[in-house]
Amino acid sequence: MTTIMTIVAGLGIGYFVYQYLTSNNGGKLNGRIHKSATDKKVAGVCGGIAEWLGVDPTVIRLVWALLICGWGTGLLAYIICAVVLPEE
Repeated sequence: MTTIMTIVAGLGIGYFVYQYLTSNNGGKLNGRIHKSATDKKVAGVCGGIAEWLGVDPTVIRLVWALLICGWGTGLLAYIICAVVLPEE
């Protein structure tokens, strides 16, 4: 099971990198990282990271869900980001 989760996470991250490099912003970051006020499902962390990188928030949410379900590290990281990141 661990091997399958690792392969799926690698594919998800690979797609994320591909989408980031081929996005309209030419691989440049958009200002400071923040929590999104408009594109939020729980706390706006994934939406804010997606706005910052200029990619689709669904990809960020899928990768984060893989981290939560596969290894459990994503939950702690999400809680830390929800507390530390500033609002938009």
